[in-house]
Amino acid sequence: MASAGSAHEGIELDLGRYEVRRHGRPVKLERKAMELLILLVRRRDQLVTRKEIIAKLWRSDLFINPEPNINNLVRKVRAGLRDNGKTPRWIETVIGKGYRFVGVVRVIEPHGAPTPAGAVPAVLGRTEAWSERPSVAVVPLFSDARDAEEQALCLGLSDAVVARLGTLQDVDVLPTSTVLNVSGEAAPSELATRLGVRFVVQAGIRASKGQARLAVQMYDASQDRTCFSRKCDFERDRVLEVAEEIAREVAGVLKRPLRASTPRPRYSRDPVAYAEFMNGYRLSASGDPGRLDRASEHLANALNRDPAFALAHATLSFVCATRHFQYDPARMWLEKAEFHCRRALELDPNLAEAHVSNAFLLWGPSKNFQHLEAIAELRTALALQKNLPHAYNRLGTILAHIGLLDAARDMYERGRPFNPGRRVSHSIVQVYVWGGEYERAREEIQAWGAENPTNTYAIYFALQVALLTEEWQEARALLDDALRSLPEEPLIVSLEGLYYALRGDADKAQGCLGRACGSPKSFGHAHHTYYQIACILAVLGQNKAAFEWLERSVDTGFACWPFFQHDPSLRQVRELPEFEMLISSLQAKYSAMTVQV
Repeated sequence: MASAGSAHEGIELDLGRYEVRRHGRPVKLERKAMELLILLVRRRDQLVTRKEIIAKLWRSDLFINPEPNINNLVRKVRAGLRDNGKTPRWIETVIGKGYRFVGVVRVIEPHGAPTPAGAVPAVLGRTEAWSERPSVAVVPLFSDARDAEEQALCLGLSDAVVARLGTLQDVDVLPTSTVLNVSGEAAPSELATRLGVRFVVQAGIRASKGQARLAVQMYDASQDRTCFSRKCDFERDRVLEVAEEIAREVAGVLKRPLRASTPRPRYSRDPVAYAEFMNGYRLSASGDPGRLDRASEHLANALNRDPAFALAHATLSFVCATRHFQYDPARMWLEKAEFHCRRALELDPNLAEAHVSNAFLLWGPSKNFQHLEAIAELRTALALQKNLPHAYNRLGTILAHIGLLDAARDMYERGRPFNPGRRVSHSIVQVYVWGGEYERAREEIQAWGAENPTNTYAIYFALQVALLTEEWQEARALLDDALRSLPEEPLIVSLEGLYYALRGDADKAQGCLGRACGSPKSFGHAHHTYYQIACILAVLGQNKAAFEWLERSVDTGFACWPFFQHDPSLRQVRELPEFEMLISSLQAKYSAMTVQV
């Protein structure tokens, strides 16, 4: 039979492009049919049972009956390969059992290196070896009905499991925020590859009146097998107990002790309140002011329904603090942020997200950037729950602002396992720019811009690097683009002034300086505007005034003394004795700090 499907048929399975080709032409297959083909090919000449196919493609039939669909998928694969079920050349039916792939196919690895005919990598889409440190994603599953209350209950369950697993030693558990927009209906192998984790826990709930039916499974991508799978019925008000049971079962598979803990009400028992919270939570990480406004509305609705919802208070505080810091210095945002943060800590002093929100308030203009106090709050948050990417990223940013660039780099790297695909935060570009690693900065900025072309900080740092490296043609082009999208942004206007100062146009530089000082925008980032004003004045030879603006920058949060020492724009200011005293005092204050998390 193998000879009938010999290599002259020209069937190629390209894993990198997720494509099957016949005589070089792509064969159209829907996703599940493609997953079935990959499964059969990787097990060439072996029986693949219908039960195994269900487990791979339909979440171990958690809530649906996939049996009728298997035959349809096999027909689609056979049609694509021009196979015949009665006289199979590729897929052989084992009556009552399953299927066997009997043809010869050329498999192309993700990086383009072909493998011998019939050979398939152990874990598709991943070429690296699994590390000894386990990584886990808990992905909520929704029933076909897409009922809002079921979704809220399911998300509450998943989040409670994540919170418990987040305390495990030497295990990286993705936070709920990273899986909110991931389809839990995908095959677990696909989810593992997409999220960059070894273990995938899929948990779903189907609710009816006061009862709920749970279906959960845990998949190990390194061994391509299900570690455990279970179903049970329970009372809806027992969600926390059920989450505890799931967490203990997962911890058992990972051979890690689960820290003793009193269950805390992270979710609301009011399904409408929780649904509103999740809508706001999805929008809360956005950098878009319109989306932040909508997040605030949803979170406020949740709290109107359930005023004791601590996590909603903490999240709304974070949203309001972000709004105040980045977009609108109106005091109402600050007052809301402070009120909801205080309320969250009153309701639950051990809520990690509440301590993160408090750190965002402490490290802001209203509190005059209390570096050390904010760092202490973030350390508290990570001691309570270590899988908080916001906390690591904010620690990295604070440490970079006080000149501890190596420590900042370490914090960004520490947060990497808790981001989808194990990517480091783009904010690490601050470390590269202020540390003089301009090529690495360019690479990061390029990736950031490709992902989000309108991001203010990607635009800002790209322009700053061009000025620091005296790439004048590039700087002019970047400046024109930046001014088209952010014409009144003081961060950009002050860099425009620096461009003119460096190019010898003092009048235009002074004009930009006045515009930058006169705008209330970029309230939280005013210290960078002050720093760039210092650079403009230094280039124009006004060293005394330049140093005073540099001190103002330091006093309002930007104290990156290593950058001050090598920024070419401050060359003349560095000759002042006051500059040496400033650097010495900053070194004495911050350089001996150690940040252990």
